[in-house]
Amino acid sequence: MAANVTVNIATVILAAGASRRFNGCKITAQIQNGQSLLAHSIATLKLVTQTANIPPAAVVLGAHINDDIMTITEGLPRIMNSHWQAGLSSSVKHAVAYAIDVNADALLLVLADQVAITVDEYLSLIEAFLHKRKTCCSFYLQDVGVPAIFLADDFSALMAIEGDKGAKSVLKQHAKNNNILMLPIENAASDIDTPADLAHWLNQQ
Repeated sequence: MAANVTVNIATVILAAGASRRFNGCKITAQIQNGQSLLAHSIATLKLVTQTANIPPAAVVLGAHINDDIMTITEGLPRIMNSHWQAGLSSSVKHAVAYAIDVNADALLLVLADQVAITVDEYLSLIEAFLHKRKTCCSFYLQDVGVPAIFLADDFSALMAIEGDKGAKSVLKQHAKNNNILMLPIENAASDIDTPADLAHWLNQQ
């Protein structure tokens, strides 16, 4: 990884959802070594951003905000999504607005519940983006997805997403136009949506 990144990449962790399928506050669930899901995501991204020499990750919060979460996110830019009921698109829009606010050239979008993705996999995505300077995404389960790095040129399309949809539609359009770099990251398929997902993850540790 190059020591001096000449592109201003904003990293945003999306963690504002109600986690209805989890029947509780998913982001404070203990996933390993007494560490919560959100703390694990933040720790991973801290290593990523430090190694890549880009600004610290920001976190979008919404449905669940309590003392634990405020402690976990202390020192990081917090983006409060008061419209989290509108679905994932509202968090994506908050992330884009933050990227614009900090004059970012690109936006690395991360889901807090993709617990299996390694530091090296994130760094590979950043390295590929820096090499090609084009929208770059993960490829898993035979499809495009996040984590992904979007150019500022994508921001208006991301702002146009509605409902409980993430950034996949923008990635799919790029793929259709053969205008995207896709990196196989099978670990991105492991996310925690339900208590059963959590139990499965803990059994693998």
